[in-house]
Amino acid sequence: MHLYTLIFGAGSVGPFASRAFVPAFITAMMMRFTPQYVSSIFGDMAASASSAPGWFTSDASLIIFGLLAALEIAATKNQDIRAVFQEIDKYIKPIVAIITYMGVVSTQDIGFIEQATQQAGLADSLPALMIGVGVYWLGTLRGGVLGVLFDADEDDDIGVQGLLSWAEDIWALCGPILLLIFPIVMLILVGIVAAVLVLARKRAEAKEELSKTPCTNCGEKIYNAAIQCFACNTPTASPSEISFLGRSLDEPTPDLKAHSYKLVEKKRCPICATRFEKRAVHQQCAACGHELFKNPDFANAYLAQNDARLPIVLIISTLFSLIPVVGLIPGIIFYRMTLIAPLRKYIPRSRAILMRWGVRILFFFLVMFQWFPLAGGLVVPIMAFVNYTVYRTAFKAMLDNDK
Repeated sequence: MHLYTLIFGAGSVGPFASRAFVPAFITAMMMRFTPQYVSSIFGDMAASASSAPGWFTSDASLIIFGLLAALEIAATKNQDIRAVFQEIDKYIKPIVAIITYMGVVSTQDIGFIEQATQQAGLADSLPALMIGVGVYWLGTLRGGVLGVLFDADEDDDIGVQGLLSWAEDIWALCGPILLLIFPIVMLILVGIVAAVLVLARKRAEAKEELSKTPCTNCGEKIYNAAIQCFACNTPTASPSEISFLGRSLDEPTPDLKAHSYKLVEKKRCPICATRFEKRAVHQQCAACGHELFKNPDFANAYLAQNDARLPIVLIISTLFSLIPVVGLIPGIIFYRMTLIAPLRKYIPRSRAILMRWGVRILFFFLVMFQWFPLAGGLVVPIMAFVNYTVYRTAFKAMLDNDK
């Protein structure tokens, strides 16, 4: 076993924790087209890499890896697809990482496959298994940290998840190259990334615990924003106000009735503040058993409260839209978070994808008029009104159909 392959395998844990097929494709490309360059840097330690087997660097493998990498990048650019993809890619990444490592360490063609499946001993297979475990562990940490962002902004209305997605693409593309040129630096970076993710996850868990307090009657830990205890139904003396992103604040809520609607807007139970997991208008709270929107009066009041925001949102959107180019993004974020998010959170992803792409065609043409000072002032409010009409209609239809 060459030292280079061990270093490469350990360092590859970082890129593979973010993407599965992108680093595999880049690695195969390097092994295929730059073997002399690899050898010139690492000498004998890179001998196995410079003589990579045909099965890993063949035309068929490069085409397959390239297509899968392109599909992977495209999938992570759509929030709905990205959310579904994240549920399965944590299992795909370790497998692809192991395959890539085996492709780097092997120096035979078909014979390597036979040896790996029939004759390889524990010493040969253990490094590959450890890499797979490392990718799964680091990927799980990554998922936990991104889960906090997902809970706060499930549909990525602010756009932070989208920016992180592009950053991870760059990391997955450049990571194998950096590992080739500066392997020790890459190992240090992977260690730093792992430490940051561990600290971020612990901090998120600590914040989650701080958002709970023992029930005055039964002692069960309940959310500070809860109206009553999920276990014994004891009312909370002073529920905490909830933030724009769904976190409990230090100050008490000024309006208990409006507080229930705010909790539902953030996809939390209006009774115990537990997060709802499904994207459905009618579902049961996992903690207290409350059935969401079972009461028609509550459902109608929830829609009416959202309707009341529409005129104000349209006015503010117009002010944003009057600022050429610069005002477009904050205007879109504002109306999405204020008007659309409270409804879209409960619409199934399959339906939401069709609706989202249906209105994007119109928006593509509207954005071109945003450059003109006067006509541009109508672009964002029109986008807000059309979006709200579409999602409100779908939300109301789901309420009526599920009665």
